[in-house]
Amino acid sequence: MSQETESLEWRSVKEALAGFSAEAVRSALRRKPAVVAYTDGACIKNPGGPAGWSAILVPVERLDVPLNEVPAERIEAHGHIPPSATTTNNRAEIAALLAALSLAPPDRPLKIWSDSQYTIKVATGDYKARMNPDLWQLFRWLVNHRTAPLSFGWVRGHAGQALNERADELAGLGAWQDDRAAYEQWLRSQQPEARSRARSGADQSRSERRAADDEARPSASELALMRDQVQELLALLESGRIALKDNERQFLYNMAQRLRYPDFAPTAGQRNWLKGLSARAHRTL
Repeated sequence: MSQETESLEWRSVKEALAGFSAEAVRSALRRKPAVVAYTDGACIKNPGGPAGWSAILVPVERLDVPLNEVPAERIEAHGHIPPSATTTNNRAEIAALLAALSLAPPDRPLKIWSDSQYTIKVATGDYKARMNPDLWQLFRWLVNHRTAPLSFGWVRGHAGQALNERADELAGLGAWQDDRAAYEQWLRSQQPEARSRARSGADQSRSERRAADDEARPSASELALMRDQVQELLALLESGRIALKDNERQFLYNMAQRLRYPDFAPTAGQRNWLKGLSARAHRTL
């Protein structure tokens, strides 16, 4: 692929992986018969960027054994994608897949875990790749060079899975070009939006504000359901199975970003809008 037509995402992957010794990677990942990878993508402004991606690869004895801790024996890669009109969270997620496939030995069984239903469903063929064809073409090229089986698994984001949380952190750092102070400041800046909207007023006591917050805050199960609804809608949207207005698309992109943070407390209006979009989508399928 020529430098003129090369995507920002693929260029980011190649630049990041250039810092790895191929022999060291092969040696580390061939110590056990299989490899698992945890991938993630983040976009600070979706769409528009900047964005980041991450891939964590771990040699394992068996693919079906869950990894509940971050093992010392692992390879971590992450990269920065500059802002552009085409930069999106989904493209960052695909870039993470490309990195994992580029690093993993092609003759070892590989399982890639992701919290993006869109990337998994397109990668497994459940959805057609109607958008981002350039990156999916690279994905298929890398898959075709594998001699060992490739499988995928979905992991719920921000549910305490150690390697998923680490991948999320690395993708965020990638978006901020490894400026941890800026990254952490950005995380803190999300918190005011993440708090439920309590009643304002100088005469409102601290206990009253806390009670209003607790009443408005959805439960953990409700937040998990909302994350699943957003992921499903984005997957359907990207696959072309549903059509949405521009403001509805932007709402989903924004909600996907905000729901990444455990302190986010959506308003009643946001919850109702998401519920309505989900119900409408299921009626059209």
